[in-house]
Amino acid sequence: MIGKQSRMFFLISLCGLMLAILLATWGIPKIVRSQIKKNVQIDPSSQMFDKWRKLPMPLTFKIYVFNVTNAEDISAGAKPELEEIGPYVYKQYREKTILGYGENDTVEYMLKKTFVFDQQKTGSLSEDDEVTVINFTYMAALLQVQELMPGLVGMINGALGEMFTNLTDPFLRVKVKDLFFDGIHLNCVGENSALGLVCGKLKSDKPATMRPSEDGNGFYFSMFSHMNLTETGPYQMVRGTKDVQELGHIVSYKGKKVMNTWRDPYCNQLNGSDASVFPPVADSPLNRLYTFEPEVCRSLYANLVGPTTIFDMKAIYYEIAEEALAAKTANRDNKCFCRKNWSANHDGCLLMGVLNLEPCQGAPALATLPHFYLASEELLEYFAGGISPDKEKHNTYVYLDPITGVVLKGVRRLQFNIELRQINGIPQLENVRTGVFPLLWLDEGAELPPEVQQELKQSHTLLGYVEMARWILLSIAILVLLASLFKLAKSGALPMCGQHTNSVSFVLSATGNGNNKFH
Repeated sequence: MIGKQSRMFFLISLCGLMLAILLATWGIPKIVRSQIKKNVQIDPSSQMFDKWRKLPMPLTFKIYVFNVTNAEDISAGAKPELEEIGPYVYKQYREKTILGYGENDTVEYMLKKTFVFDQQKTGSLSEDDEVTVINFTYMAALLQVQELMPGLVGMINGALGEMFTNLTDPFLRVKVKDLFFDGIHLNCVGENSALGLVCGKLKSDKPATMRPSEDGNGFYFSMFSHMNLTETGPYQMVRGTKDVQELGHIVSYKGKKVMNTWRDPYCNQLNGSDASVFPPVADSPLNRLYTFEPEVCRSLYANLVGPTTIFDMKAIYYEIAEEALAAKTANRDNKCFCRKNWSANHDGCLLMGVLNLEPCQGAPALATLPHFYLASEELLEYFAGGISPDKEKHNTYVYLDPITGVVLKGVRRLQFNIELRQINGIPQLENVRTGVFPLLWLDEGAELPPEVQQELKQSHTLLGYVEMARWILLSIAILVLLASLFKLAKSGALPMCGQHTNSVSFVLSATGNGNNKFH
């Protein structure tokens, strides 16, 4: 009877161990992954949904301006000396308007950004500060005319003299609020016959950075007013309800699944997310983290650096690499971002670290990392002072929570430049040195607020308890099985573990008088 009970106990504990192994290695992890997927997918029932639709905290939008300190000397042929002024800090609020849900597990939405000046974080600086900067619009107009119709450069320069007041050099004296959002007035009323051609071109092209004046007699140019309180899109994004590893992937933008900006299908791909959400990377961290950037009409990527910690939480760290904006000689994949020679000394592409935005923006703007970080040293040699690349200040990076894909902290930094070109016959440009001239750079960052950090930590703690529980369950099952084996052996129910007294009695047979004898 005892042996039967021991065998039953053993069978039950063996089944319990098999069940525990199944739960520990498959069942519980599957339940955890399912719960994580449910919470991070873009669905009204998920915990992530409201935070994705409307960011619970504003992004920090910082602007640094390159103030020109030796404008007269530059016009006479000297190297530029610059002074970085900033940051001018704005709170950037983001909100999405959902248009509907489509096939292949997608959601379609519009994105609206709202900028509010943050005087407290800006400190002693003010939006009324006056700076001297490269005249972006003036240079853009002349460069385009020289490329298309060189013979008309002089005539157009005369028209631009009436469009801008006091156009004595290629620089602009302006308040930062006008440069950023309010707008610099461009006059379209004058006696120069070419002025009508210039203004007519602006009217037909409708550049994003230009808005018509209320009286219809000109335009206002600003760098960011078109981004403020204006919906962009529509975007179509994968929701992650079917495959969480596809969460956040941009499928189309403005109805197009591929762009037609660049000259090769590779460069026209829409890769990555809009930087608001990424898939979990705990099981298999991505080697490259892509984000689609409409401002530059391409996807950019950050390379995997490795695991780290931030805010007392585990994180996966990514940062932008040199090859992302490399010249085609250093990264052959970038050859389709090139349109024209920047100069006769190069290989049909721009210098290392420079992206030509003309195909994207319709203006000869050039994008780089701040202070030409990770760019050709040739760019630095153009300046007498004020340019000093520094990884800590000018790097682009992101820390991801590996379990949920939530951005713990991230910064995107980008600089806008234009070529200052020596052009014979143009008084303002006859003696200047040709080179890439910076206007300003942006620092757009996000960091989980403490209350959301605490919420995420609590979720991680709960997952830690679950992880601990599955191994405790497995350990208990193993101990119970060992106990059942011990009891089974003790009961003699195992053939190889019979009691030793019986074996001895059988070998040492008893004699008739009850004494054991050897012969």
